[in-house]
Amino acid sequence: MYVFFSRSASQCVGMFNRTSATVEANSRGNDIHDDVDDGTFVCTTCGRAHKNKVTLMLHMRSHASPRMFQCMYCGKAFLKLNLLSKHMVCHNMARPFQCEICHKSFKRNFELTGHMKVHTGTKSHVCDLCGYATIHKSNLEVHKKRHIGDFKFHCDICKKGFYSNTELQGHLTMHTGQKHPCEICGKGFALKQNLNVHLQIHDPDRHNKRFQCEACGKSYQHKNKLICHLRSHTGEARFVCDICGKSVTSSVSLRTHRRLHTGEKPFVCDMCGKAFNSPNYLRIHKRSHTGEKPHSCDQCGKAFTQRSTLVVHMRYHTGHRPFRCELCCKGFVTRTLLTTHQKCHK
Repeated sequence: MYVFFSRSASQCVGMFNRTSATVEANSRGNDIHDDVDDGTFVCTTCGRAHKNKVTLMLHMRSHASPRMFQCMYCGKAFLKLNLLSKHMVCHNMARPFQCEICHKSFKRNFELTGHMKVHTGTKSHVCDLCGYATIHKSNLEVHKKRHIGDFKFHCDICKKGFYSNTELQGHLTMHTGQKHPCEICGKGFALKQNLNVHLQIHDPDRHNKRFQCEACGKSYQHKNKLICHLRSHTGEARFVCDICGKSVTSSVSLRTHRRLHTGEKPFVCDMCGKAFNSPNYLRIHKRSHTGEKPHSCDQCGKAFTQRSTLVVHMRYHTGHRPFRCELCCKGFVTRTLLTTHQKCHK
């Protein structure tokens, strides 16, 4: 499983010994940069900051020395055996950590712990500039860069900046034309994650895997989303807007609603610059760039970017008209059509 590089005895001595690293740090104090303003020690090669000389010297070996422990599957190498052991999990297909609520499984326990926050609604990392909240600290760090234009990744061809490598890789397909093809229908996608979403429409059991509301027929992929939706029928809308008094079923919905009053639109499309007050609206909008239509009709094959549009479309097949005029009893597939019809009675 592990591939070891040969080293001389003098090279290996103290490779992972913090004591020897301390001696080395003291003897080579002039070779590193001490930022006296904030008390950190900065690597002169990559600029990474460290709290003390010991950790900096350990870090500097990643630049100066060949890595000892190499993965036999992908060739990636590591300075320490425990780092290689953690890496090997990504090649193991076993997912022993399972969520008791939605039954989704994970390879690592910390991934399950982070996932559970999705069900509890705990978003402890909040942006102090716009109020954006997220489960993961890393997401907040990436989000904050959008306020200051701090681009970590740049396209070598057109020099455009991006906040994440995923966004950069998606952009590069515009130059190369390379896409991720669906093996079933041949449709291509710029991002692999878009392909994964698309593959769900080819799953014959996808509708059986959803949790459906018995009151209105709306369905959800996760049980906690259905529970939250049921509050709209029972009147348990516990979150009230202090501006207009509207009640919503979750803190996330309230935060999104309040942006209608403030005009905040913190979620920006990296392809066209259009901004939205909800990450869900941004995700749906991006499909207009990728051409992705993950929701398809089982009867006629027509595809849609949003599930809600598919639900309305299906009513034309089934004849279901949930919105009825109280004056003439005529039924309609949407409330908007009913409102338009009611004007003819005035």
